[in-house]
Amino acid sequence: MNVSRFALSFSQRGWKVSLFAVPGSPLFERAESMGLRPIAIKHHRKYFDFSAVKNWKQLIQEHQIDVVWIRDTRDMQVAGLAKNAAEGEVKLVYQQAMQLGVSKKDPFHTMRFRRIDAWISPLSFLSKQVEQLTNFPKERIHVIPLGTRANRFQNLPDKVEIRKQLKLPEVAIIGGLVGRIDPLKGQHFMVEVIASIAQKYPNFHLLLVGEPTKNEGEEHFEAIQELIRENKLEDRVHVLPFMADIEKAFACMDLAIMASAGETFGMVTIEAMMSGLPVLGTNSSGTPELLENGELGVLFEPGNLDEAKSALKSLLDDEASRRRIGMKAQKHALKHYSMKRVMDQLEYLVKRL
Repeated sequence: MNVSRFALSFSQRGWKVSLFAVPGSPLFERAESMGLRPIAIKHHRKYFDFSAVKNWKQLIQEHQIDVVWIRDTRDMQVAGLAKNAAEGEVKLVYQQAMQLGVSKKDPFHTMRFRRIDAWISPLSFLSKQVEQLTNFPKERIHVIPLGTRANRFQNLPDKVEIRKQLKLPEVAIIGGLVGRIDPLKGQHFMVEVIASIAQKYPNFHLLLVGEPTKNEGEEHFEAIQELIRENKLEDRVHVLPFMADIEKAFACMDLAIMASAGETFGMVTIEAMMSGLPVLGTNSSGTPELLENGELGVLFEPGNLDEAKSALKSLLDDEASRRRIGMKAQKHALKHYSMKRVMDQLEYLVKRL
């Protein structure tokens, strides 16, 4: 999603963009739907795929590529070697998508990273990981967040009307969790939370928007549905499939929930903030930084039922606080995470390479 977003944004700003993807992949299909005309390439091995290096070199020269932009670490060695083999001055940009986790200061990784001209970390905590866990030069690390189109999440549809359309209760406090149905996303945990406070807060409803990854996760989805039935929450927990127009889901919410065990950068979090919603989020990975350590939302430790209940109650008990936090979060998100703001920073970086 983010690769295609940035490719389209650079193209709209007048850059010549060539997007390479494997046919049948989500990126290829997404790029086609956006009118980007992706160029077909083959899968390659992560290491020592010299045939792929040769192919990438030819593509760089054929399409007169000045900057090779990658987000997948599996492309790092092939892209780096192809960059060195291509004639002319080619720059390599890596936009970090995942946390590092373990030390990568060994000679192999140091040599592999050396070919990168700019390493973009979307949050400060990730850039600090790069500094601490690699030998990558600090001056080549740039903190630039991901972004989204702000106008999608302003002037949202009327809450009452959209609830009618989605067959949701018109008079209720709805907390929504948007994301792929997956054990790490926390849907099962949030059903446990609502079950534990159901009697005290009969007007609170949980909305889950998403579905399992194709051919994966069906057992976990069934476990969630079974938990809902066991606790007689069929009328209190609402499950909707993935929505391309996700702004409609935010329009019907009173608060958003990010319950992931470790979300590197929650696009859903910044979209909820742009929608003016207070966010109940886990105190792990990138969420605390996005929520300014609790200034723009309420945090709890992942999987801690008591903390989650307490944090949720603080929002349910105080409507004025929900509105105040939501307005503050919206102002912050519009300032820092709009696609225009992010693209200004990326374009400035590329021009300086």
